[in-house]
Amino acid sequence: MKKKTLILIILSSLNVLAQKRSKLFFGDFVECFYSKKETEPIYIYKKPDGSIVKKLNVLTQPHCWYKFTIAESQDDWLKIENIVVLPSCEEHELNKNIEKFKGKWVLAKKMKINLPDIRKESGIKIKFYDRPDKNSNVIFIALEYLSTELIKVKRGWAKVKFKINGELHSGWLQRKYQCPYPWTTCPVWN
Repeated sequence: MKKKTLILIILSSLNVLAQKRSKLFFGDFVECFYSKKETEPIYIYKKPDGSIVKKLNVLTQPHCWYKFTIAESQDDWLKIENIVVLPSCEEHELNKNIEKFKGKWVLAKKMKINLPDIRKESGIKIKFYDRPDKNSNVIFIALEYLSTELIKVKRGWAKVKFKINGELHSGWLQRKYQCPYPWTTCPVWN
């Protein structure tokens, strides 16, 4: 009986920890990732244009990516809510305390957000707006997968830029269409 109770307590504790950790990744925050194609390290700053507090080296292990949760933005800067290394690097030092750099800043340059992997045949149209508001003007409609670069955030919306046929576009993207994973597709949230 003691063994079963102990197992039940351990399983319950793991479930609570998993729920606490997963709450950090959703809600009103914007999530993005640092592309594996980049060769420069990421610098974490105390404040915009402030001193560097940490240099994150480019990850060389296969299937390891920096995923950032962003609380707010200011000019070309993003305020960090948390950082995690996914999916195959559970032992990475950042995963021991994903909020270690909460409140610190990173440059928006080279931070990516993908769209869900949709096809023209699906009939799904992902709209980009001129303001972070569904009642604002639609400035672009994506009918298929697209990779974007994060510019700024506001209340869960992400302002992104991307090229189509050599032409640069930018617009605000709703939270439900933001996919912060480079290795998988994301569902379209309703």
